[in-house]
Amino acid sequence: MTMKRNKMKKSDFLNTEVFISYSSRDCHRVFQMVDLLESAGVKVWIDRNKIPGGTNYGEEIVRAIKNCKVLMLMCSDASVRSRNVKAEIQLAWKYERPYLPLLLKQISFPEQLEYWLEGWQWIEVMDFPKEQWLPQVLKALSLKGLEFHDLVKSSIQSGQVIEPILLNQGLKSLRSIAKFTDQIWPLPAARAERGLTLPTRGLGAPQEDVQHGFRLGNHVCLAIESDRDGHLLLLDEGSEGTIYCLCPSWFAPDTHISPGRGYLPQAQSRYDSFVITGKPGREQLLAIITDELLELDWMPEDPKIPARVLNQEDIERLLKHLHNLEGNRWTVLSTYFDIQG
Repeated sequence: MTMKRNKMKKSDFLNTEVFISYSSRDCHRVFQMVDLLESAGVKVWIDRNKIPGGTNYGEEIVRAIKNCKVLMLMCSDASVRSRNVKAEIQLAWKYERPYLPLLLKQISFPEQLEYWLEGWQWIEVMDFPKEQWLPQVLKALSLKGLEFHDLVKSSIQSGQVIEPILLNQGLKSLRSIAKFTDQIWPLPAARAERGLTLPTRGLGAPQEDVQHGFRLGNHVCLAIESDRDGHLLLLDEGSEGTIYCLCPSWFAPDTHISPGRGYLPQAQSRYDSFVITGKPGREQLLAIITDELLELDWMPEDPKIPARVLNQEDIERLLKHLHNLEGNRWTVLSTYFDIQG
C-alpha cells in the first residue's frame, strides 16, 4: 500500500499538541479516532501523513515528540509490544511530556512498559461508543492545557455528550459550530450610521433596528458588534446556493474590526448598501473572526465585481486555515434574513 506523504514544515511541529503512538496493526481504528479528535480541534501528529518519503524517520519522530504537549498511547497487544512504540514512550519520558494512554482492548502490559506508565491516568475506549470515551479524552486534554472551540469547551464544562464537528463538510460544518448571534444583524440602509463606530449595547439591551425580512430590491446594511479586536471574514449563502465573500470585498475592503459597533458596507466603500437580488428564500450569514489575518486573498481585482464568488476549493482552503489555528484564536457566528418576492 502506498501512502501519500506531505512535505514537512517547521510549523507542523510547532502546532502539534498530541503525538499519537500506535501500532500499524490498529491503523484503521486509530485513524477513525484521530479524525474525531481533529474534528474537535485537537492538533495531532500521526505518521499517516506527516513523514515524507526520503525523510529520516527517527529524526522526525524525535522532533514531533519534543514539540508535542501530550503523548497519546493507543494501547493494544500489538502496540505495547512494538519496538517503535516503546521508543516513543521513552522519548516522551526523556522530554518530560505527559502520557495519555487509551485502552483499545484489555491487555497485559510488559513489565518494561509498566515502569514507564505507572501512575498515569487511563481511559478505556474498548468497544464503547464515542459518546462515552471522547468526552473523557477531551476533558483529560483540557486539563493539560489544550484549547478547544467554544462548543467543545462548553460541552466539557457541562459534562454533556460532545458531538464532534468534522471540518470537511464545507460550510455545513462551520454552521454547526457557529453561535446564532445578535451581534450581526441586517437593517434598512437608511437606518445605518455608516462611518461611525458606536459602543456595544449593554447585556440584554434590545436591538431596536433589527429586521430579518426584506423584499427583492430593498437596500440593506449589516450592523456588526464585536467584543474583540480581530479580522473579519464574512460569508453569505443565498437560497440559490451561491456563496459570496462580503468581507473582504469592495463592500468592506478592510478586514480589521475593533470592539464596538460598525456597519457594512464600510464608509470607505464605493457602495452605500447591499441591494437584495436573486431568489426569494433565506440568506445565511457566517462571520468568522480570527486573531490573525487569514491569507486567502479573496479581494476581487476589479471593483466592478464587488464580491468574490467562492467555490469548493476556496471553502476547503478556509477550513484548512481554521483547522491549523488554536481553538481560542477564532470564533464563528451566524445569522440570517429572509427574502420575499
